[in-house]
Amino acid sequence: MRTLTFEVPDQVYEALEQMAAREGRPVEALVLEWLASHEPKPRRDLTEDESQAAWDRLLRHAGSVESGDPRSADNERIDADLAREYADSHFEREGFVRLLRP
Repeated sequence: MRTLTFEVPDQVYEALEQMAAREGRPVEALVLEWLASHEPKPRRDLTEDESQAAWDRLLRHAGSVESGDPRSADNERIDADLAREYADSHFEREGFVRLLRP
């Protein structure tokens, strides 16, 4: 078992406290149950036919969008945009849950 510590806005914590009190359980148990119920589920392997059908459906859409920007497929620009976005802390700016480092 590992420990995960994070901050949530006061109103979220208060709502969790109310829910936990109604159920007669600690907040931690309520949150752990929610996290466990939302864990990623393993996907089954596709058959060769299912995989090919999925690719065919995807490729029907290739080139179907015109962005209006002649440089929209410029890989260097895309890489720079991605690097900028990855460096931005959206969690703090948007007030989402922020993970804390011990």
